[in-house]
Amino acid sequence: MNLRDHPYSAPGARAAQDLLDGIDGARTVLVATIDGFSLAVAQRQPLDADRLAALISSIGALGAAASRETDIGTPRCLVVESTQGRLVVRCVKAGMHELVVGVLTDTQALLGMVWAALAQCEKALLRA
Repeated sequence: MNLRDHPYSAPGARAAQDLLDGIDGARTVLVATIDGFSLAVAQRQPLDADRLAALISSIGALGAAASRETDIGTPRCLVVESTQGRLVVRCVKAGMHELVVGVLTDTQALLGMVWAALAQCEKALLRA
């Protein structure tokens, strides 16, 4: 299947743009398949979407493995906090599809707001 024909390409594009517009300090938002293929990206700074898709899917897989090994349930959000920003990854099960949504922010972005926006994004993707 061509990824442009993926059932979550168009909803993913809307969700990515809504997240970018709705989060103060967001730089890039990416929706990807669980196996690392970019479905949609919205960005304020140029970034290689294919590389970011591979990274966020790997982070999602590590979160799933850690959750499984420690018996703490299904992972929702994972955060990489660095000196110049954060990468927040949310794992989303939408029907038969597993997706990951990554939000790259500056250090001023409020983490709680990012989490809340990602929860709303997940609901929108589930309705798609």
